[in-house]
Amino acid sequence: MPDRTAGAGPAAARGAGDGWAAGAAKTLGAVLGAGALLLPAALATRPGPWTGIAVAAVLAGWCLLVAAAGGTADSGPVAFVRDRLGPGPARAATALYFGGFATGQAALALGAAEFALRDSGWRAFPVAAAILGSAAAYAWFAPRGPSPAGQRLRLAAVLALAVAWRALGGPLPGPGSGDRAALLVAVPLLFGWVGLEGAVPALSRRRALGGTLLGLALAAALYAVLLAPPAAAAEPSPAVAAALGLGSAALCWTYVRTNLRATAVRWTELTGRTPRGGLLTAALIALGALALGRAAHRDVSALLLGPGAAAAALFALIALAAVRRPRPPRPQESTDHDRDHDHDHSDRVPVLEGAARSAG
Repeated sequence: MPDRTAGAGPAAARGAGDGWAAGAAKTLGAVLGAGALLLPAALATRPGPWTGIAVAAVLAGWCLLVAAAGGTADSGPVAFVRDRLGPGPARAATALYFGGFATGQAALALGAAEFALRDSGWRAFPVAAAILGSAAAYAWFAPRGPSPAGQRLRLAAVLALAVAWRALGGPLPGPGSGDRAALLVAVPLLFGWVGLEGAVPALSRRRALGGTLLGLALAAALYAVLLAPPAAAAEPSPAVAAALGLGSAALCWTYVRTNLRATAVRWTELTGRTPRGGLLTAALIALGALALGRAAHRDVSALLLGPGAAAAALFALIALAAVRRPRPPRPQESTDHDRDHDHDHSDRVPVLEGAARSAG
């Protein structure tokens, strides 16, 4: 039988991936991850569902703005900023990635500790430090990341656990410290949308863009359900709660490990130094954020303000670039762009995985 795809070329291959379903799947894969577990637990006692829908609506408008400027799916968000604002803002975007990665791991590690202990008191902080240290050590000695199949399996496990917690009446760890203003809820919620910034196709690819907006709507609907006030439900048995808690903690640990590796890549792009230096720096920053959180008696939602603010600044920087025309590159900038272009492909992978993959 003849190969019907032979000689079809990259245009045909891209066209096959421009459907609504493919675009939605790509968007969901970009934005969903640890945030589906961490955000409901961290924001359980705060107003979340409608704030989350409002955040998603703003991001839908942001997607249309960026798509009209050519999108970020092909070149990556850092190259998108560089082409319109220059190398300085592009370095700022990379620095925001690094800062979001590093501070986000403190929240992930503390969330993992609370899941494992079924307690959000002071004991969670030393356990979180141990989780952070073990994930950093693993990333140091085993620098290779998970395979695509492993990432899909992990995402399926995260969603299954999130649904299981919801079926039991909502996320049980993380009792929180009372309601806050909608803005202070919106900022941590951006942790769950990291990855969208590198998944926006050009406006001319209408089906792919429609799929991106569909994926955004589906993710928003999922978060609205997960963040809604829990219905009355029976408490799970201690064995079930322990199994769900340990499974959630283990998955959060894998995201800390993966995100520390990604932070090391950003460190190299930012400084030109070895990734291991970035891994160590990011782990120390996360450890410092944990120590400050313990000293100030803060919870996971407060620690999420760091990566949430970094994500907000990154979205704003990309929006600013979208309203500017591409700059004609100077000779040196053109050389730097050619040398760094391969690094920008990693921008299509979410920062805080799940962010995020942020990062849910």
